Amino acid sequence: MKKNIFLITLMLGLFSSVLSGQDFDSIRLNNILKNLKLDKTKIREELCIEKKMPNGEGSYIAVIPVVVEQEDNDYVFTIRNYILITDVNGIIKNKYLDPTDINSDAISLRGFTIDTGLYTIGTNIRAFGVKADFVGSSKPNPYELSTMSMYYPDGATFKKVLDQFTMDLYRGEWDTRCNGEFEDNHAYIIMDQSKTNNFTDLKIKTISVTTINKEVKGECNNKETSKTSYKTLKFKNGKYQ
Repeated sequence: MKKNIFLITLMLGLFSSVLSGQDFDSIRLNNILKNLKLDKTKIREELCIEKKMPNGEGSYIAVIPVVVEQEDNDYVFTIRNYILITDVNGIIKNKYLDPTDINSDAISLRGFTIDTGLYTIGTNIRAFGVKADFVGSSKPNPYELSTMSMYYPDGATFKKVLDQFTMDLYRGEWDTRCNGEFEDNHAYIIMDQSKTNNFTDLKIKTISVTTINKEVKGECNNKETSKTSYKTLKFKNGKYQ
């Protein structure tokens, strides 16, 4: 039951993330698409998302997913994201077409979130993250994944410094009644005091919880174990790794 509640909560969170993308100001979106010379048939409009920049007066970060390939099933597709900064009218200040393909298939892409945390990765360089949330369709083998890419403005474009880094991962295998094992990992980015090539090192704190469920005399009992681990991402060859 505990895992079922967790799954329902997570699904609602992912659904809310998708809905937030639909809150994109329609006039601003239309102006952006006009400037990019795209029509709405070439994008996944339900996945478009924007967020006001906390450190930019009247500026918005926008993510526009462009369709690279679309199957007959609506949920099976491949996209590439335009990462933008625009003004209040949708005039583009910074533009970057991320070359990384993002696939939605059996592991379905549910939405994006723009993370404007205080990621000061260098002198006068503040980055932001774009998280992608995925969910699997198998009930016996539940699977959820959240990855993050990180960018910072550079001239009229962006530099991408982190590529699809796994932030959250939940997976398991069970009999859909009780017996099974689940793994739940959550990563947190901490700005370290050390630097590599003049960029702040990123300390990754990961909390991992393993849950084993076992049916005993008609009752579903669970046992949880937790561990915390750390790793450091250093800036090398233009990206954190």
